[in-house]
Order: sequence, then structure tokens, then C-alpha cells
Amino acid sequence: MHSALNTLWHHFIPSKHNAYRPHILRRPWLLFFLSLALTAEGFLVANLLVRQSSEVFLAAVVPGEIIALTNTERAQNQVSTLVEDVALGRAAQAKAEDMANKGYFAHVGPGGVEPWSWIMGVGYDYKYAGENLAVRFVDSSQVVEAWMESPTHRANIVKPVYTAMGVGVANGLYKGQPATYVVQYFAAPHNIPLGQGASVGAVQTTMRTFTEALQRQFVRLMSEPQSATAWALGSIAAVLLVAVLLGFFVHMQIQPTAMLVSGTTLAVFALLLIVVNGHFLQMSPPSPAAVAGAPVFVLPQSGVVIDEEALSTQR
Repeated sequence: MHSALNTLWHHFIPSKHNAYRPHILRRPWLLFFLSLALTAEGFLVANLLVRQSSEVFLAAVVPGEIIALTNTERAQNQVSTLVEDVALGRAAQAKAEDMANKGYFAHVGPGGVEPWSWIMGVGYDYKYAGENLAVRFVDSSQVVEAWMESPTHRANIVKPVYTAMGVGVANGLYKGQPATYVVQYFAAPHNIPLGQGASVGAVQTTMRTFTEALQRQFVRLMSEPQSATAWALGSIAAVLLVAVLLGFFVHMQIQPTAMLVSGTTLAVFALLLIVVNGHFLQMSPPSPAAVAGAPVFVLPQSGVVIDEEALSTQR
């Protein structure tokens, strides 16, 4: 422990032991950080080029994350938390796979198959039910944000009568281009009074393990190039700025001016890349395939596509 603290001290804080030249601000480390920043930027550019080719659509949605984000929105609206129901999850997955395999995006499937048929097909006896759909999204958070900006989808998310939900995700083609479909089912069963819990097989989202949370975060970083790049560049800038500030305020009479200038320049460069990336990605128009065809709602500056009207029912 003491050795680790000494190493950290020598890397960040000027002292006689490092000749008042913190290791982090020395040439080898600055070259390392520059290489890391350029690699992160290259990862972003390469990923965007792959997306533009339309040969591969890299998107990340994790059912557990959709559920967690939905419950966050419910909590912010003073509505009770929903539980993840296994049966509803199977129904949502079946509907998502049907849309992906047949290439349609609608509540009512080919042949007039109603959304509630999928719920009843898994043996779920519902009293209330609702369905939200999305396609051509980038990540889980953008899907939920898009739903919350649509009055009918938001109404499903915050509706007090629901007690459970399930989410399904499937990959396929939408208007001839690779796409990921997401289906979210809400329900309250007939056999359990409101406020008494959910159906058999329900699993509290709050019981998800730390490992699962790390896995979700890893998937998001790998499939969200802008977030991953911003995280890497932000970390570089933060480390360098801490070292620069310590170098400036500790032993001010012996300031390594050239090192401070180099560290500051590289930190500013990393922050500038974050700003530039965000600016150009916001200016990118949504995919033509996302806009054409079935009635949809396109969230401005994101490319996220959801169905025009969410559905809900009672029986």
C-alpha cells in the first residue's frame, strides 16, 4: 500500500524524489496519452464508417438496462417500480424476432396479429397491457429517451396500473438495411391485486448483480463509439489537468514550465476532440431507411425511430 502511494505521489506531485518533474508530465507519458487519444478518435471514425457502409449495424440494447431506465423514469414521476416478468420477456422477444424476421415495424403484425396475442401466447392472463416499439436505435438510453418524448409512449412508461414489464431485442432488416428491433411489454395480471406484486417468475430489477451491471457497461462502451471515445478522451484530459494543477501549486517556486505547457496543451486537445465529435455527430441526419415506410416518429438529431403511437389495453 505504501509503495503504491509512493508511486502515485511520484507520478503526480513535484518533489525532490522526482526532481520536481511529475512522471505523468514527462515525454514518455505524454506520448502515451497522445497515442491513446488518437487511437480513441480512430476507433470512433472507423466505427462510424462501418455504420455508414450499412453492412453492419452496431447497436446496443440490453433488456435489463431498458428495464432499469424505465424504472428510473417511473421513480422520477412518483410511480411504483415495475418488476421484470419472465413470461412478458418471452412474449416481447417473440414479437421482436417476428418483426426482425419478417421486416415489418408495427403493433399489428402481418395477417392482423394483435400485440396482445403474443402476451396471451405465453400464458399471461393480463388485466392491463401496453406495448412500446423502437427500431434503428443506438443504445438503450436513447430508446427510453425517445419514448419519454412521445406522449403515448411516456404514458405507458409512467402508467400506475402496470406492475410488470418484459423487453425483447432482435436483429434483422428494416427497409433493406440492418437494424435492431426492441419491444417493451407492460402488464398487470388478473390474478394479483394492484400493488401486491407481479406474476410467478418475476425478478426484481434491483437484485441484478454487480457483474451484470459491468457487462452492460462494457457492451455500451463497445457499441457506443461516441460514449467510449468521450470517456477515454475525458479521462486523459482529467488526469493531465490534475497533474498540471498539482505541478503548478506544489512548489510554485520550481515550476516545470515546459512540462506544464505540454500537459495543458494535450489536455485541451483531448477536450477539443470531445467537442468536435459531439458537434459533428449531432449534425448527422437520420438514415433514409429509418424515415421511410411505416408511420414512425424520428427523434431529432439521434436517428432513433419509434412507432408513432404506443398501444395500451384493458380487459
